[in-house]
Amino acid sequence: MDTILACLHGAAYVAAALALPLCALRRTAMVVLLLAALGSLGAGFAAPGPRTLTTVHSYAGFVGASQEVSMRAFPTGEAAAAGWLWPLPFAAFALLWVLVLRGLGDRRPARPWLLPLSLAWTATAAWLGLQALAAPAATVQPLGLDRFLFPAGLALALLAARSAAGLRALLFTISAGTLAARLPAALWSKLASDLRLGTCLDVTPVRDIVNPMTGLLFDPRLLPGSPEQQFWLIWLEHVVMFPALYLLSLFGIGFAVHMYHRHGA
Repeated sequence: MDTILACLHGAAYVAAALALPLCALRRTAMVVLLLAALGSLGAGFAAPGPRTLTTVHSYAGFVGASQEVSMRAFPTGEAAAAGWLWPLPFAAFALLWVLVLRGLGDRRPARPWLLPLSLAWTATAAWLGLQALAAPAATVQPLGLDRFLFPAGLALALLAARSAAGLRALLFTISAGTLAARLPAALWSKLASDLRLGTCLDVTPVRDIVNPMTGLLFDPRLLPGSPEQQFWLIWLEHVVMFPALYLLSLFGIGFAVHMYHRHGA
């Protein structure tokens, strides 16, 4: 059941994102959002008893006695709540975006960045709410932020590709947008780590990680809460590495769509 819910949530994020630039998908997206919300509410009310969730932060490290670098899950906190509560953040997110898509009708958004960034930020808030209310692990991990930030970035790239005056404007819009979409997560990660709030963005317990520059464990070990730890696990990840990776793929998609609309048949 948890896997089905995770697939429904993923489909809802993708459908809502693609419906922003593609008017023909809006009715379908609204149906998918409502189905995902109703499925989550049904699962929550079917098992209203107490629930617990152990959140994790994944980073490159050595697992056990293995000498090969792989993604290692570091437990970062534990949440507990009644079972009927966890679907509420996602249901609120789904209802909000059904109303947004319904309000858009057949119109394309006037600004290519406003609605994709709003989608990214509201999905981030819902994702954090799911963790606080002990949602099933499959709905928040292991893909984490990328299950909705990449679709939101794709929506931004498609909208910008049709409205940008040139390639420089397209590059700037996509690069600034991917950074802005992830910035709230970086700021929350900083706050959660400083105050030991848990969630997947609390990096305080994450110490035995591999230095991406050397391929070896940090020696001496990273100190919890230190500037060095937060640089490698928060700012490098959210402000440099993932925006750069997103830009490589999203700009390629945006470039192809932009050239098609300018020079295609």
